[in-house]
Parts: sequence; structure tokens; C-alpha cells
Amino acid sequence: MATTTNTQRPFEAPFEQFKDANEQILAAARKAGALYVDSYERVVGRALDIESRYAATAQPEWLKSLIESHLDLSRELTSAYVNTARSALK
Repeated sequence: MATTTNTQRPFEAPFEQFKDANEQILAAARKAGALYVDSYERVVGRALDIESRYAATAQPEWLKSLIESHLDLSRELTSAYVNTARSALK
């Protein structure tokens, strides 16, 4: 009678393969999510930089103040979104 060194039961092997595949898929999804969040942060940052340059040249003081307030709000919201997304991807 042949002895087997495999202590795993035959019906458990597909479950282990599924588990391994699932972990690979989750790792890839986290990596893609992190790439998306980084890209989003860069794009919003660039847009806000353009808006900031426009605010510097704005003539009426109230318009300059309004644009700067929008910039502050946008930066805070972007930061909150990015930090939340990054913590969810961990």
C-alpha cells in the first residue's frame, strides 16, 4: 500500500486554490485602487494649482476671496476623501 505525504484531504484542495486566487485578486484590486487614489489626488492638485494662479490675478478682492475659500474647501474635501480611501484599501 502506498503512503501519501499529503495531509490535505482531496476535497480541500479546490478550496485552497480558490482562497489563493481570491487573495491575489484582492491584492490586485488594492493596488489598482491605490493607483486610482494617487492619480485622483494629483489631478485635483493640478486643477487647484491652476485655480490658485487665477485667484492671484483676480481683480475684485471679493472674487479673490471667494476663489481662495473654494480652494481651501476643495483641498480639505480632497484630503478627507483621499485619506478615507487609503485607509479603506489597507
